[in-house]
Amino acid sequence: MPGDVSPWDPNDWERHIQRVLKLRYAQPVGSYQHVADEIKGDCGIEGFAVDGTAYQCYACQNWTDFGVLLEHQKNKMTLDISKLLRNEKELLKILGAVRIGIWNFVLPFWNNKDLLKHARKKESEVRAKKPKHTRADFRISVITGEEFLVEKEMLAKHDLYQFDVKDLPDTAPTAATWMEQHKELGLVENLARKAGVITKGKSAKVHQGFLNQTVKDYTSGSIVLGRLQQDVPEVYEEVLKRKTDREGELLTASATNTLVPGRFFDETLSQYKADLRGVAGISPRAVDILAREAVSDWLIRCPLEFE
Repeated sequence: MPGDVSPWDPNDWERHIQRVLKLRYAQPVGSYQHVADEIKGDCGIEGFAVDGTAYQCYACQNWTDFGVLLEHQKNKMTLDISKLLRNEKELLKILGAVRIGIWNFVLPFWNNKDLLKHARKKESEVRAKKPKHTRADFRISVITGEEFLVEKEMLAKHDLYQFDVKDLPDTAPTAATWMEQHKELGLVENLARKAGVITKGKSAKVHQGFLNQTVKDYTSGSIVLGRLQQDVPEVYEEVLKRKTDREGELLTASATNTLVPGRFFDETLSQYKADLRGVAGISPRAVDILAREAVSDWLIRCPLEFE
């Protein structure tokens, strides 16, 4: 499916796309022009490049299913192409000698080829009207943030783009279900033994709550880690390196630890969160989720050992 289904605030989406476009057309300076829409609207484009490529951003809000999403996206395209045609005189003044050859409809996510059919219909309408500010071979493309991975990585390095988790997966099984599914593996025995030591002296309810939270942190966090790899691969590699390095340190630290197990667990989580905060390109919420994923992974697999 093209793009990332995670929700975006419309203003945040436009700001993000403007940043990546200014990087893409950074040389020579002035190759890209943002068209501000605060006064008199955007005329159907939010920016254009000297090569005749125009851009219009749209992040659909409050859609309940893919059918609703498609209708909103088609309606938005229709509205903006109407603006593009209706504001011919204004756009000729804005564009100068530039003529629009490609109009890119920039979305966080889309998944229905009917949107492309609608794009063909709209571009045919523009060609038929032969406006002076477009080329004879004018066409419409539907693109997502995936088109700007290089620019996104550059922004992330400078912490100008932060990977975030707006919709934490709610698919985590209960500890009992997860343990049943993995009972043939040593993971279950490993987690049960360590959870027993960490929650020693606590009630059965506290023990079960710890197990459930660990499994949730592990399963949901693994999904988020996969999203990070897809969204900003270089940031993912840095997180993975820090996780691997920290895991190696824990093999020694847990063997020589003199703290009570619960305190050692809490300090391990806190220290790793602090370490991840040093990685540019991830939000505080993502740091928290990725830290919990790592610690739960270490509990389940091996490095965190307690007596």
